[in-house]
Amino acid sequence: MTWLITPGQPVPVDPVFNNVSLLLHGNGTNGSTTITDNSPSPKTVTAVGNAQISTAQSKFGGASIAFDGAGSPSDRLSIPAGTADLQFGAQDFTIECWVYRLNTNTATIAIGQSDLLTVAGSAWILYVSSSTNSDVYSGSSVFSVTSPNPSINAWAHIALTRSGGTLRSFLNGTIVGTNTTLGTSALNNGASTNPNTIGCQSNDTFALNGYIDDFRITKGVARWVASFTPPTAAFPDI
Repeated sequence: MTWLITPGQPVPVDPVFNNVSLLLHGNGTNGSTTITDNSPSPKTVTAVGNAQISTAQSKFGGASIAFDGAGSPSDRLSIPAGTADLQFGAQDFTIECWVYRLNTNTATIAIGQSDLLTVAGSAWILYVSSSTNSDVYSGSSVFSVTSPNPSINAWAHIALTRSGGTLRSFLNGTIVGTNTTLGTSALNNGASTNPNTIGCQSNDTFALNGYIDDFRITKGVARWVASFTPPTAAFPDI
């Protein structure tokens, strides 16, 4: 990503950039299936189905990642199973992105590290939903928090954070759910045979119909623990 610097203006810097596990700006040529990870340790991100760069909608940068919510396989981005940077254990974390929904399907996934078959085979799921809670999994236990539920045809910032023993979900900077029962529990590592997926579960369920822009995961840091003003510019690359 190229920054256009105005003389006298500081270069945008993220003080915890080294903790960023995944950073997808969704920029590129319309129709491209090349999705670039701008995190300090870039991951291989594979577009599945019709997932692709689109200039039809964007929050920042003139493009975003489009998902049509249909077909087989359903649109998603896939990151290899066993990716250590996406296994949080007992550490704090932040999962956040901008979402533009085209319908109000009751249970669609922003990102999941789960096989949805066994608790032990799942780690965490962030839903965009009016009726399905977002979950984290520890051993045989499930810890749930109310999911963000953005309106259709508008960009919304959604986030899921862990700070110590507290799980929080946010919509446009406002807390929508809190769970304080997690304690010091370490999260499961997720299914060893299923990839991490964005926009749909790896078994073709809960597909998102819409767009995602500026997707970021930060391991070891809860960026948001109270209501906040959503970012007004793309996440920094440094």
